[in-house]
This record gives sequence, structure tokens and C-alpha cells, in this order.
Amino acid sequence: MRKISTIIRWLLVIIGIYIVFQLLSGFYAVLNGGSLTDLVWVFAGDLHQDREHRTNFLLLGVGGENHDGGELTDTFLIASYHHDFNTLSMLSIPRDFWAKAGDGFGMRVNKIYEYEKKRLKDSESALESVSKVASEITNLPIHYFAKVDFEGFTDLIDALGGVKILVEEAIDDPFYPCPDLLNFCPFEISAGAQALDGATALKFARSRKTTSDFDRAERQQKILEAIREKAFEKEILTNPRKLKQLWNIFKDRVETNLRFREIMRIGKVADEFNKQNLASIVLNDEPTFTGGILYAPNREDYNGAAVLLPNGNDFRKIHAITDILFLHPQVAVDQLTIEVLNGSGTPRLAEKAAYALNRYGLNTARINNYPGGTLAKTTIYFYDEETTSETAKILRNFTGGKIEFGPVELRKRGFDLTLVLGKDWRGVE
Repeated sequence: MRKISTIIRWLLVIIGIYIVFQLLSGFYAVLNGGSLTDLVWVFAGDLHQDREHRTNFLLLGVGGENHDGGELTDTFLIASYHHDFNTLSMLSIPRDFWAKAGDGFGMRVNKIYEYEKKRLKDSESALESVSKVASEITNLPIHYFAKVDFEGFTDLIDALGGVKILVEEAIDDPFYPCPDLLNFCPFEISAGAQALDGATALKFARSRKTTSDFDRAERQQKILEAIREKAFEKEILTNPRKLKQLWNIFKDRVETNLRFREIMRIGKVADEFNKQNLASIVLNDEPTFTGGILYAPNREDYNGAAVLLPNGNDFRKIHAITDILFLHPQVAVDQLTIEVLNGSGTPRLAEKAAYALNRYGLNTARINNYPGGTLAKTTIYFYDEETTSETAKILRNFTGGKIEFGPVELRKRGFDLTLVLGKDWRGVE
């Protein structure tokens, strides 16, 4: 017993030394031009990371108890922060995407949380189950989840004093539902820079009758970034007291497995984040768009429901997108320009290859015929190894081409990389 008590005393001493060290680190920051805020950040919790040094989140938006279908998810978004590259990648999954719940029963992805809550009789367990579904779809481990209802969304934006949004296309939605759900409350917003309060931002995020679910997902991603920028502008992210005040307003409208200490750490990360390091994709069914790897099957096969499935009827093409977006985020962020040249001898292959690569998030900027006529072997030409090597490797994975330093005549065409389809071209893998 005496030996055990001695060990315990030594453990307490070691723990005490660690705490004192942390406090002294904070005081040192204050004494060297910092502030008392620096001392508070000592107590911010570390974020969970996977072995690739990423912290991954599932964000769900629901109507809430005062709305029809209040537990259906209008927003289904996966976000990943890469600590090594200081990048944030976001992927939105449309509400009609068909997936299987925890028990293997298939349904639209926007119904899974509601279904799991009834099946498991517990909201937290339901969110954990939805996180596993999201992980299977994206091949990304989910560390944290957050579910926010409409009131929480509007309260957060109003507490920030509104957000600024660049509206790319005007919206005229005569079918936006009124709060009573019995009538329509038409929603209009003009293109250009707009200042939105919480209620208007919610309408901007939800409107879809005259646009699409995919447009809506893009707008939701845009609002998330606007919220971060406004919080940065008001110095909330660097002030634990302000962050706590905001959390007290917001916490009753959000369900999450994040602790406040971890929220403090996210605030610190967000404050240091450069928005140029943001990459986002919305899965959709338009094959000429980035993320366009979905299709709509016959409704008769799904009891008349309009659903979306991934091409190939499995998640491999989605994983090809998420491999770039989440595992190689610098490639998604940099968006290096790629010229696709047809040296195969078969017409129109460059156009097909460019569209296929663009679907996965690569920036195929131009197509043309190879000025040298034909080429035996598909080749990826680079001109700056330091900045283009990762994108060149991704291209090799998709095309099977060899990588070489590019000749002067191709470099002069002004693109970061050149993909020349050879006679061996078999398509994008």
C-alpha cells in the first residue's frame, strides 16, 4: 500500500508540473506582448485527428420541432480540416441521395437521421449512426457531428449582426413556404453583394423551387464561410469570452459531441485560416459539372420516389472525388490549369477526357489537338516540379500516363500541366 501511495503521489506531482508548465507558457505569451486571452487559450482542448492529420465533421441542418418534416436534414455536409496544409474541404450530399441506414434499410439520405432516431430511440445514437453512413459514403472517418435547427441558424447569424454574401444569380422563388406551412411567402433577392439577417439568410440557404438542390448546397457552403468571416471581423474567434457568449445563445439549438474546449480550439484554427485554402464540391447529376457523378434511376424501382445514385451504383467514384478533396486538399485548393491534347488519332477523345477529369475536381482549362500529331504513350507534362508534382500524380492515377518534364513548345501555351492522350488511351479510370 505504501508503494502504491508513493506512485500516486509521484503521478500527482507530474500532473501538477504539467499544469504549471501550461500556465507558465500562457504567462510567457502575455509577458512577451500577448494578452490575457493568450492565457485562456492554454485551456483549449486538442481536436481529434486521423492518421492523415485531418479533423473531420458532419454538419446537419434540420427544420426543428416547429416545422413540417422537422427532423429531415436539409443540409448534409462533410467538412475536413487538414492540419498540415491549413486547408478546409467541404462536400455537400444532396437530400435525394439514396443510402442505407444503420440496419441496412435504404432511403433518401435526408431521412436517415429521422429514421435512426425512431429506431434507436435516442438522438445522439442517431447522429452517431448518420456519421457512420457519411463515413461510408466518403471514405472519411467522422470525428465530430453537429445538428442545427432553423432557429439556431437564424439566431447565430442575428447574434453576429448579419452576414455579407455575394449573390451570384438573382433568386425569385414564389413558392417559398410561410411559417404556417399552409401558404407561400415569395422570396426574392437580387444578384450582387448583399447583407443578410438571419431570416433572409435562411431563405437564401433553403430556396430551391426555382433553382435546385445542388444550387442550394452551394449557397449553404457560402453562408458557412460568411459566418466564419463575420465572426473573424467581430474578433469572436480570438476572444474566448465572446465565443462563450455566442455559444450560450446558440447551444440550445445545436446538438453536438464537441466540448466547449474543442470549440475554443476550432475558433483559434478558424481565426488563423486563410479563405484561399477553402475547397468545396457539391455532388450532382450534371455530367459536365464538377461533382457530376450522380444519376436519377427509374422512379418505379424506388416506389415512385425521385432519388439519386452514384454512377456505377457504388461509392468508388465518390471516393475518387474525396481522395482529392480530403486526402490531397492542396490539389483541390490550387486548381492548377490542365490542357488536354488529343494525340490518340481518334477524334473528340480530349473533350471526353476533360469532362471526366473535371467531374472529379481537376481544372481542365482547355482542349485541343496535339500539335505533334500522334503520340504512342499517354503523357503528363509538367513545367515546375515543386508546384505541380501532386496534381501530376493524381492525373497519373486517373489516366495511367507517364510523367515527364514538358518541352518548351508546350510550356509556351501557358498552362500548369499538359495531358497528351496517346494511342494507348483507354479513358479516365
